[in-house]
Amino acid sequence: MSPSPIYTRQPWLETYTEVIDVRSPSEFAEDHIPGAINLPVLNDAERAEVGTVYKQCPFTARKLGAALVSKNISKHLAAHFVAKEKNYKPLVYCWRGGQR
Repeated sequence: MSPSPIYTRQPWLETYTEVIDVRSPSEFAEDHIPGAINLPVLNDAERAEVGTVYKQCPFTARKLGAALVSKNISKHLAAHFVAKEKNYKPLVYCWRGGQR
């Protein structure tokens, strides 16, 4: 049996400067594309909080999630992306999808 494409780095990935997984740290730890780095849009506690609120009121959870994601992306832009060259070409993915 050949390895799953999930676990084997594919040649098309080499066209990107960097592969970025934006899932929570625990999701990233469970599985990710080889060589990817983790810049989560929600940390584990935030993800749990949004999920709990969603059960009570989906609209409130979406507002909370949007605020948290915006804050976290802002931090990543300032810390990780600020010094990138103009030819920087990242692949950003959220393996699981959802409403992130």
